[in-house]
Amino acid sequence: MTAVFEGDLYSRAALRDPYPLYARLRDLGPAVWMPRRRMWAVSRYDDVRAALRADQALVSGHGVAANETVNRLTAPVTLTSDGEAHDRRRHALIQPLTPAPLKDLRPRLEAEAADLVDSLADGRTFDAMATFAAHLPVTIVAELVGLDAWARKRMLRWAAAAFNTLGVMNLRGLAAVPLMRGLARYVRHLDRRDVTPGGWADRLFEAADRGVISPSEARAMVIDYVAPALDTTILATGHMLWRLAVTPGAYDAVRAEPALIASVVNESVRLASPIRGFTRYAAEAFELEGATIPKGDRALILFASANRDPRHYPDADAFEVRRNPRDHVGWGHGPHTCVGMHLARLEMEILLAALVERIERVEADRPTPAWNNVLQGFARLPARLTPISRAAGARAA
Repeated sequence: MTAVFEGDLYSRAALRDPYPLYARLRDLGPAVWMPRRRMWAVSRYDDVRAALRADQALVSGHGVAANETVNRLTAPVTLTSDGEAHDRRRHALIQPLTPAPLKDLRPRLEAEAADLVDSLADGRTFDAMATFAAHLPVTIVAELVGLDAWARKRMLRWAAAAFNTLGVMNLRGLAAVPLMRGLARYVRHLDRRDVTPGGWADRLFEAADRGVISPSEARAMVIDYVAPALDTTILATGHMLWRLAVTPGAYDAVRAEPALIASVVNESVRLASPIRGFTRYAAEAFELEGATIPKGDRALILFASANRDPRHYPDADAFEVRRNPRDHVGWGHGPHTCVGMHLARLEMEILLAALVERIERVEADRPTPAWNNVLQGFARLPARLTPISRAAGARAA
């Protein structure tokens, strides 16, 4: 008997707090039919990982959006490709994100993070999303992509719009279409003279020169850098700061034991799950334990639900600084694992290291949610940082 979920994961209430709905989906079964959106939901941890590995049955080449308008207009990018095309594009895309270039980038990130924390460490209230979480992606990563100043100013808006259109065509998705068209026009007419020599976008053109990818692929694949390189890292970083501020004893534990930094980053990404999920098209029937996704149907693979599945993570909603869930699916899993995850992890670890070296206390007020069909996190987060010297002086007095 087919399990059916009558709710709507794209309603305003669901976008604000999807986790009760995810729990219902997990309890209903490994694959649940959602008649309102005419697609299946895969929400349990083991099933999500199995679905993400099954790239021959559940394919990305028919698009990963929850609407066919966008899926029919799929550009030749890495996210929406399979097999040889995917491997070829991914190889070209990932070159600046491999260990050697990231090792060379680390000193610059560390210096920038130290200056950032020092500039914020005066006890005043600031928006942690705009200043703390966005700083490294906007000031360094956007520069490394190597687009012109006009495009760099639009990258955040383009990225948010791209993710909105990957959901359903509700009012939010429709409102994002003009921005997506603007991004599509920009990359379609992008010329090598428009990008920074030696930058990430320029390296795509170099790959085209070598025949690894075509010139049209090189232009389109700039989108692979524009969308994932910014919002997901920013949202996960903001969530990490908020968790450390509101979880009793968490920040003190990390300050006392800096070796926990990598664990805290993984735990933060698990709980934040900046990308709720992408869809896949069933090129053939896909079997899960006790359920079948028929050929020709579409399935929504819910990373955010899998990361809170108590079948895999005990006390799954809790923030545990010593949990270190290295197997989370916040950056995906399988062939389409996020190519930028090592950079994102590095940025978050460096920011947290700069905090624990300089800051005695992290505080945060009520965050304002970001409204997006696919992304989840905060639009604003009021926060305060108390430096070690000031806190020590206050105790002495």
